[in-house]
Amino acid sequence: MRILFILLLAINTAWAAPSVLLYNQTRDEMIINQDSAITRPIASLTKLMTAMVAIDAGTDLNREAVIDRSVGTRLQQRSHTRRDIFNALLVRSDNGAAETLARDYPGGRKEFIKAMNRKAQQLEMFHTVFVDPSGLSRGNQATAYDVATMLRAADGYELIRFISTQKQIEIDMKRGKVIRSILLNNTNQPLLFEFDTVKVSKTGFTNPAGWCVGLVVEHHRQKYLLVVLGEKNKATRQAAVEKVMYNHILDRDN
Repeated sequence: MRILFILLLAINTAWAAPSVLLYNQTRDEMIINQDSAITRPIASLTKLMTAMVAIDAGTDLNREAVIDRSVGTRLQQRSHTRRDIFNALLVRSDNGAAETLARDYPGGRKEFIKAMNRKAQQLEMFHTVFVDPSGLSRGNQATAYDVATMLRAADGYELIRFISTQKQIEIDMKRGKVIRSILLNNTNQPLLFEFDTVKVSKTGFTNPAGWCVGLVVEHHRQKYLLVVLGEKNKATRQAAVEKVMYNHILDRDN
């Protein structure tokens, strides 16, 4: 039954046009609602929920955690501070950082994923399911409506607002007595350079999900939630965001 469900999900999202949602949170006004009720894979947008659940469990950024290398990661030391882990998670969308936070959770990875789904239900994200903390699985799925709800919740976390909009971060790596720094560019760097009104940013990509992005934007004292799911490549994802920004946000004299 699970295999059949995944196959149907792949079929349903393969032909679907991108989902695009723009919501003016300040005015409680839906501006763009394009296929926003379609449930589809959300790739690394998952990491917004990962960050929230990990922060809810503890905010000591200096505490170290052993890095999970079961998936790809840029964190090469045996352990890193949670500050480094959150930086890698939200700036570079590091999958190893996501798995590390999950395994560092009280009760381990299984309890972490339960907490992710529990928080989704608490936020009334009723069409959302998480099966891993990174978004690599096509089983991590949501509607654009639910992603907008997740963005709204993430905007309430100062740490997420600060880190997710950093264009570049530096992480120190210690090899014996030698310390070298690596620079990690934000996966959404082009849009962050183009628009200084972004307050929360997260991108995502897998083959099943396509190219995705979720943004909280603030302009002229108006707060907007912008979601794009399932674009065919990075260029069309950026073009979709630019079209919305220039035609529906920046041109409004609020």
